[in-house]
Amino acid sequence: MKKISFIAMLFMCAFISIEAQNEMQALRYSRYNTFGTARYAAQGGAIGALGGDFSSIMVNPAGLGSYRSSEFSFSPSFYWVNTSSNFMGSTTDDSQLKFNVGSLGMVSAKNRDSKSGLAGASYALGYNTLVNFNNRTTTSGINNNSSMLDDFTWHANADPDNLSPFYEQLAFDTDLMPFDSTAGEYWHDMQRDGYGQQQYRLSEQSGYIGEYSISGAFNFSNLLYFGATFGIHSVRFYEEIYHTETDHDDHVLDFDSFRFREFNNTKGWGYTFRFGMIFRPVQVVRVGASFHIPTYYYLTDEKFTDMKSYFDSGSGIPDGSASSPSGLYDYRLKTPFHVNAHASVILFKMATFSAEYEYVDYSSSRLDAYDYKFFDENDRIRQDFQAAHNLKAGAEVRLGTLYLRAGTQYLMSPFTDTRNNAEIWIYSGGIGVRTKSAFFDISYSHSSQSEVYGMYAFEPGSNEVAINQVNGNNLMFTLGFKF
Repeated sequence: MKKISFIAMLFMCAFISIEAQNEMQALRYSRYNTFGTARYAAQGGAIGALGGDFSSIMVNPAGLGSYRSSEFSFSPSFYWVNTSSNFMGSTTDDSQLKFNVGSLGMVSAKNRDSKSGLAGASYALGYNTLVNFNNRTTTSGINNNSSMLDDFTWHANADPDNLSPFYEQLAFDTDLMPFDSTAGEYWHDMQRDGYGQQQYRLSEQSGYIGEYSISGAFNFSNLLYFGATFGIHSVRFYEEIYHTETDHDDHVLDFDSFRFREFNNTKGWGYTFRFGMIFRPVQVVRVGASFHIPTYYYLTDEKFTDMKSYFDSGSGIPDGSASSPSGLYDYRLKTPFHVNAHASVILFKMATFSAEYEYVDYSSSRLDAYDYKFFDENDRIRQDFQAAHNLKAGAEVRLGTLYLRAGTQYLMSPFTDTRNNAEIWIYSGGIGVRTKSAFFDISYSHSSQSEVYGMYAFEPGSNEVAINQVNGNNLMFTLGFKF
């Protein structure tokens, strides 16, 4: 277990338990919110039965079969997140803005003047962003209950001969967690003189999951459409955590402050397949279904920590500084499969109304490695995660060359514990202009989510947490050319 403990800590610092951290590690790379094109985003992603959009390769590749001409499109976006963190009765706001590429790709379509049999075929090559990890959260407050050093001391006293080089060893080396040889245990100054220190934490994340894909679709008699996608995923995740505690009213003898830094990053790749079909029983109705097999990831985690301590000038204790080694670990992750049902109604070629249902069983995620089987961690995934039932709806109204769009998404919480309600609501809208040779679309999406953020565990089963309100905003543009 010790050799993988640094992987377990990547998502939060000692939140709930080591196993829960691996659980959150699995969830991070399993929960997607595809950016796609501006048209896709504006309609809440509910285009699975509608087709005719490059984002079909991410939802239901059979939608490529409805193309009548070839096209190239590019979808840049500006993505910003506003966070409000409530900790110890204090609320701190922060934000971050990043440029993002939602999608980039080409669709090539060939059609035949045949009303029966094979009426057309198409293929697509391109890139889509599945997840944008960019976020920045600041948490601050006066803590009269605990310190991060409590986390280090109870772990150290539980296994005094095997201090973690990323955590407890740093506190010991900087004189923040001395060893009492008489009592036979580690301790820290605030346990003696009381708490009430000013705590400040900055957590900044960046990175993405992007998919490079090739897709193909067939149109049979303008009645049945079949398609498939093969995707290669690129994973990049970076996290920096700065945690400081300061004796602001000078009530702790000798101690002034300490600063703990943690750097985590994950790199890797994965692959997946999607299959889908669309059936058009009458001119105005389209129904479809798609199945996304699990994505199989091959990931490498890297970790580094350091710590600095500062003591009162008259204490006679020199300030300290210590750094961990760089930790590397390779492992594998299998994400959940997805099953989708799609439906669209097209009225007089002037308006479309679409809906979508998605089933994702997050409890089916699995971690694995060549030298460790994650039995406990996978058991916790089965216990703490559940199947999610996600809903999407969208509409599009055509006014000549002008298109008006709106949509919404409900993404159910993946947790079985209702106290950790991580459901997400997304509202979106946009406009577009389309001619025979080109099109330009704009969309805006707003998402809202509450999350429980674990600071650290101050004793087994007891955690210091902040409640964060996270509001995401995405302004996207798509420029496309038909040929």
